[in-house]
Amino acid sequence: MKRTIYLSLLLLVLVPALTWAQEQKISFTFSMVRIDSVYDSAPPTRVSRLMEYYKPEMERRMMTVVGYAPLEMRSFRPQSPLSNFAADALLAVAQQHSKSPVDFSLTNFGGIRASFPQGDVRLYDIYAVFPFENTLVILDMEGTDVQELFNSFALRNRVEALGNVRAEIENGVIRQLWIADQPFDPNKRYRVATIDFLLGGGDSMAALRKAVAVQDTGIMVRDVVLQYIAMLTSAGKDIEASVDGRIKITGHE
Repeated sequence: MKRTIYLSLLLLVLVPALTWAQEQKISFTFSMVRIDSVYDSAPPTRVSRLMEYYKPEMERRMMTVVGYAPLEMRSFRPQSPLSNFAADALLAVAQQHSKSPVDFSLTNFGGIRASFPQGDVRLYDIYAVFPFENTLVILDMEGTDVQELFNSFALRNRVEALGNVRAEIENGVIRQLWIADQPFDPNKRYRVATIDFLLGGGDSMAALRKAVAVQDTGIMVRDVVLQYIAMLTSAGKDIEASVDGRIKITGHE
């Protein structure tokens, strides 16, 4: 079954390529190369030397301690210490780069790939938890489009990581929604801190595409987190967050 799928995918790529090559009167040959232990048994000497040259310095930097976590921090739905921490980091750093107050923040659970350990948190841990090259973006959205976003969460009885929001969803219906300590107002324009992956409609968030203004800060999510940790450290605080009841979901998912 797997072989059939692989062959089908290969044909989907090769047939258009061959047709184009024939039209352009280009000839070429190809062969299949298995990427396995045999192929890797003798890596190029130059590449190996280059990697060995940079490896000690890279390992040294990755072991740099950036903060301290009193407890291990994991990510799980509908809210968790680590997902709340990530959303709060986006909000705090976005506030520093926005010309007007940011109302709430949003990121996806799929972008959080590991946990923060208890004790010293190293640069390596930041890269492990946030490995993707996503950037912080700040959006202006009409209230009706924000409502569409939260309605999509309610229909699935499943939300993503949110900051500065208090929401209660029951059996696919939004029972309560507060943003920035105020009841949600569909007639208001909201400023949202999120990531470029979601802006493109990732994780079924098509409503974000309707943003009326977009500011791409160019700051990688892991750098957002590092800046937030630096802010906490300068204030004498540890790396920590709690399950604070910002999201309540009841009923079947």
